Formats: sequence, C-alpha cells, structure tokens
Amino acid sequence: MQLTRDNLKAFQLKASGALTQMLSTFPAPPFRRVFDRNTGEVSPFLCRLKAITGSGKTPMLALTTGGLGDAIILWTTNRGAVISQTHTNLSAGGAYAQLLPSDTEVKILSTLTDADWDNVVNNPTGLTILLGTVALFNRDDESKEGLNLHKIRNGTSYWQMLASKGPDLRQRDLYVVYDEAHGTTNAQFNLLTELSPRAFILASASPLNADLQSLLPGDTIEEKEAALELQTVKVDTKEVVKEGLLKTRLYLVDCNTTRSYAVRESNDKWIELRKKLNKAAPNESPVWCGVVNSTLSGLEVWETLTQELHVDPTRIAVHLSGIDKNLAEANPNVNWNLLIDTHKQKKSPENLRAEGYTHIIWNLSLREGWDEPWAYVAYLDGVGKSTTDISQKIGRFLRQPNATPFQDGDLNSAYFYFNVPDEDFASLIEDTQSELEQEGYEVITVSSSSTRPKSSREVPVKKTVTIPIVAESFGEDIDRLDRILTNAVPHFHDEALKAPGKIQTRVIDMKRNREDGKLQKVEHRPENADIKVWRYLQDRLSAIDNRVAQKNNWAFSPFVKDNPKLKQKLQFGSEAMIQLSERLTTIQQKLNDEFRLEYEADEEYEVPSFTLVSPDFKTDDAVKRERYKVRKYKNALHAEYNGLNTFEVLVAEALDKLGLNWCRNPSRTGYGIPIPEIGAGTSTFYPDFLLWAKKCLWAIDPKGGHILTDAMRTKLLGVSGVDGMPVKIRVAFISSGTWILKDNRPTKNSDDGFTLMLNENVGFRARTFASLNELVGSLK
Repeated sequence: MQLTRDNLKAFQLKASGALTQMLSTFPAPPFRRVFDRNTGEVSPFLCRLKAITGSGKTPMLALTTGGLGDAIILWTTNRGAVISQTHTNLSAGGAYAQLLPSDTEVKILSTLTDADWDNVVNNPTGLTILLGTVALFNRDDESKEGLNLHKIRNGTSYWQMLASKGPDLRQRDLYVVYDEAHGTTNAQFNLLTELSPRAFILASASPLNADLQSLLPGDTIEEKEAALELQTVKVDTKEVVKEGLLKTRLYLVDCNTTRSYAVRESNDKWIELRKKLNKAAPNESPVWCGVVNSTLSGLEVWETLTQELHVDPTRIAVHLSGIDKNLAEANPNVNWNLLIDTHKQKKSPENLRAEGYTHIIWNLSLREGWDEPWAYVAYLDGVGKSTTDISQKIGRFLRQPNATPFQDGDLNSAYFYFNVPDEDFASLIEDTQSELEQEGYEVITVSSSSTRPKSSREVPVKKTVTIPIVAESFGEDIDRLDRILTNAVPHFHDEALKAPGKIQTRVIDMKRNREDGKLQKVEHRPENADIKVWRYLQDRLSAIDNRVAQKNNWAFSPFVKDNPKLKQKLQFGSEAMIQLSERLTTIQQKLNDEFRLEYEADEEYEVPSFTLVSPDFKTDDAVKRERYKVRKYKNALHAEYNGLNTFEVLVAEALDKLGLNWCRNPSRTGYGIPIPEIGAGTSTFYPDFLLWAKKCLWAIDPKGGHILTDAMRTKLLGVSGVDGMPVKIRVAFISSGTWILKDNRPTKNSDDGFTLMLNENVGFRARTFASLNELVGSLK
C-alpha cells in the first residue's frame, strides 16, 4: 500500500510536522547553538524522533525531509538491510515515494558514478537522498565501496566533495538522518560531523548514547537532558497501538522443557494461525521465527523442524553466520544439503518475504532492520542479556499486517515461546511485561505449568440486525470553507515572508578562554527553505485532525490553492509563519462550527459474529482470568461473551435482564460513531454495548471517572440530532458512584449508587440511581 498524506495517521503527521518545524527554526529560540570546543565552529543541530518500532518512523522521516526544501539528505544506519528496504520504499513507485517531492532523487551511495557525484555537489536545487551504512564512511573500511568513497581523485575525494571541502563547494544544506540510531558512538558522529551537516536527525526508541552529549547545549548533565527533551519529538506508543499499527496482545510462554518440545509447541501455534489466516487473508501465510544465540543452536532447531515436525526445508530460511564452520559439530545423520543458507546468499528482508519462506531461523543478523508484519510466532532459545534485549527481539514482531486489525483477536496477537530454564526468567519477564504494558500492550504470561490459552472462536449472531451508518461532513458549501482559509491569511509584506538568513560564527580561543574577535565571521546562507501558505496550512491542519485532509488531500475546493494569498511562499521561522501558527486555533474553531454528522443512506452496518479471545484462559493472574472467562447471556445477540472487565460484567448482566436485544461492541472492528469535533485526539467512538430500546438505539459506554471529562466533551455531543436516521441513536455513559455536573464537567459527589450521563434536548444531564439494574432499566 502506498502512503500519502491522505492515509497517514494523525500522530505521524503531527510528529513529522513538529520535526520539520524544529529543523527549520534552528538556530532561532528556543533552540541554542553548540560550538565545537576545538574549532569554535557551530556543531550540527541534534534532534530526535523517539518512536517504537512499527510506528512508521521511515514515512515520518520521509515526510519531514520532504519539507526541508533544497537539501541533500545522507540517510544512514548500522544495518545494510535497512538501507535496501529504505531505497525500495522511497524510490519512485515505492510505498513512501508520494511523501516526497516528485523530483526527489534517491540513490545508494555505493552505486554513485562520477557524474552522479558532480550533480549532487553542484546542483543548487531539489532534494537528493543518499543511502549508506555507517561502515561506508570509515577510512579503514577495506570494502570496495569504502575505499571508493575516500579515494583521492584530482586532489579531492567524494567524501571531501560531500563535506564541501575542495574545489567544488556543496550548493545545498546537508542533513544526516540516522535510522535505528541506538548503538551509535561518538566516533561515528565525529566522522559524520566532518561533513558539516546542518543537523543530525536521529530515529530510535532507545535512550540516546551518552557519548553524544557533546552535541547538546548546556554545561551540566541536567541542562543537556533538558535540551534533549526540547529537541525530541515523542510518539506515544499507546497512540500507535490504538491506531491498529501494532499487534495489541502479546503472549509470553515459558516452556522450561526440551528445545525439541518447545519448538514443537510454537510450531503448533503457527499451524493454528495459518488455518485462521487462510480464511481471513487467503493469499498470506504467518511467519514462524526461531531466535537463537548461536549458530549451532540454530542448526539443531532446523533439525527439529525438518526431521521431527516435517516442515518443508525449502520453506525454511536459515539466516545465521558461520554455518559451514558449525556443521562439523552438527548431527552427521541429517542431510544438511537441504539447508538453505540465506545469510551466505546475502538475502535481504525483501528477498525472504518475496521468496515465501514461512520459517526463519536467525540471531543478531536480523534483529535490527527486519520487521515482518506477518511474523506471529517466535521461539526464543536462551535468556536475553537484559529486558532491553528481549524487548528489542519482541519488537521485530509487533507490526500489524496492513496496519489493520482483524476481527479475530488471535490474528492481532504475537506469541513468544521461551525455552529458558533460568532462575532469572521470572523477574526478567516481569520487567519486560511491565515495560510493554506501560506502552499500551496487553501482555499475557503463561508459565510452564499453566494450561495453554485456547484458540479464539467465533460465536454466531442469533439473527440479522443492521444499524444505520453515521458519517461526518463539513457541509455542502465549499465556498464557505474556502473563505475560512482565505479570510485567515493576509497579504504579507515581503520581509515578513522571509526568515533571517545569516549565521554568525564565534570562535573561542581555548588557551585564553575568550572569544577571538578576529576570527569571527558571518556566513550568509542561501535563503531558507520555503513553503506555500496552502501547503503549510494543510500540513498543520492535517496534524490536528487528518479528517481535514481526508479526500484528495484537501477538504476544501481544489481551486483555493490558486488564491493569491494562499500561493504566497513563506520561509520557516518567518514572521508570516508565526502569525499563521497563531491563527490556526481560529481556523480550527471555524471548521468545527461547520463540522457535522450526517446519515449515510447508502451503507449500513450488520452486526457480525463475536470472537472470543483465549476463552476461559487459565492463569494465576486473577484479573486476566476474569477478563477471559466466557459468560453466557440469554437476550444478547450472541450467546456468549468474554473480554469484559469487572464493571462491564455488571452492566452486561443488567442489560440481559431487560429482555431486549443488546450486544457487546468490539473496539476498532465494531460499530463506530464519528467524533463530531476535529482535534479531539481520536476520530471514532466505539461504544462498549449497544441496546435496542423501544424508541432508540443506545450506544452505552461504562466509564471511569478519570476519563469522563474528555469523553463527555467529544462523545456525548448531539449524535441523536442527525437528520434522516431510520432509528435514533443516543450515547450514554454509566459510571459507578454519584456524579454531579458543574459547567458540563462531572465531579464525583460520593461512592454510593450509579450515574447515567447523557445529552438531553436542554444539554448534558447526570441522573443518579441507587442500583445498576434501576439505571439500566430506565433506558427501556
């Protein structure tokens, strides 16, 4: 699937916009310059995108670099696999190509010709992305590519040309993008600093290497930490999980048995999931992975798969180094000629996917730079060095196929089988579980003595029931929408459209510990990158709520871009941009005045079967045991449900006593109601329960007090006022305790009773009841 601004997630647009703004603002406040202690030159600006694997760091970085104007981007990483993936995705026709300007050049450093280098250095316009591993830049790198980069030609080298040192001065700013930046060293950055980049853009979820603190402003550790915080764009993992980009449930299974049995158990789960995928995605197959700590262990895993479990050896990729050396210690009675050594064949992750391998055995050779959404099951041989080590391995499996959840919860989960007879296993897994749950995952730990979770199963719906669809709209008056933009944008004076274009360099004489005024210089840079007003507004509004740009990248008329005021070009950091940024709130308010819900007459939602996930799961965790307990209901549209928390169980029991049709509504895959407010942080409300009353359909959500305020503001607005609906839909929140409303904000008065909150004709109302049965009974 090709990504565009139209289908990027809101958090991706927001993060990319923040990075672009940060890079374009430096060195203006609030960002401070750092001067090299030896030369007095300005050090590169260091900023960071902190986001979990699977959040879409590469498309976020692509969108960011696409907004930097005329520039050279040196895109680098420790892993060659990342380079090949990135080249495929960024090049014309690739998954992320449409996030870049149409004339962007994307090239792999090792393939550049003399003519290419001449064009890169001397071309003053356009965006050029150069891809290469850090190893390429080392002067002692003896590879053909490394020697080629530093070889002297006519008194200069490609490296010196890129650094703008020599007869040919680089005509564009250079930015260094460091993908998968954990593990970087000060030496590597010192080498890249020789290129005089304007900025380093790091992408990683891991802590910053302490060696890089020299690139941060501040004299103390506390000051540098504060600077890093300011120069970091964080993506909340919970947002990524909520949007369906990642698998939501992780099973950590402690086998504590023989390797052969553990491999068998994990392969049985793979077989089970393959059958499920044959129905949900017939053209796809799940991937099983054996993650080992040594090549010999990997050979023994291959032996188990082929000799005991009869897995076709042509479908197993063995991606381990030194296989030939280790075969001398392997079982001589096995036909090792059938083994496929994809590491020796230098297969890329794209190759492994394209060639249809269903089982992959790997170690560190694939831990970084390989992410396979269809990887569902992992056998992990031996304990990791740390919680971080296990988390990084688990991170390879977290992407959700097509970034879209399945109705079957088993296909939104990943399964990890640990064969670790180690006394530290329990605490290690506990730490890992705590870390992952804080990031929004549901983690289920299965001890060696526990009954294994049952496969999910579908509960058929008792009868066909349909619900009218509620859609969102900005109305039919497109001219009115256009005027919201044009009225907010003035005709700017030329100077207001420009940002300061000079950089003053101060040189500090370290011997005398004072500034050397003679060496002070002012560097007049080319004009800063600019952007058209309409494009700037589009980017910022999309980051607020991507529904503003849901159709053809623009909710306004295609002609508004031609308005002279919106065709103005402004530079990042200019007075004009500051003014527009301040006016965004007014634009958002006026758009919200036009935003409305409508009846979608051409579509309807049909209540599907319900999927029980891990039914009646036996675990020592009492909370999870109750959540996965299967409960039977008489009047529900499905005979059974599970996955309910304690309060939801009470609400379900009260609903079932009414004798009316009702059902549990799954999150993300069930019936959704658009949030009638842009910028609310989420676009769709999925109520926990649906109740068919005599006069309306109730969308019911049991809510905790800590989220009532936000929920009321965004979800209780006038859904019931949508014209033309064949059935009226009303939203109601049920909360434990007695709550009162002050200025439409709920305040808890006591722990007694229960409160129903809903929107009446005269506004929000809170009704209190002595019992939950009495409250639910009032909805009939």
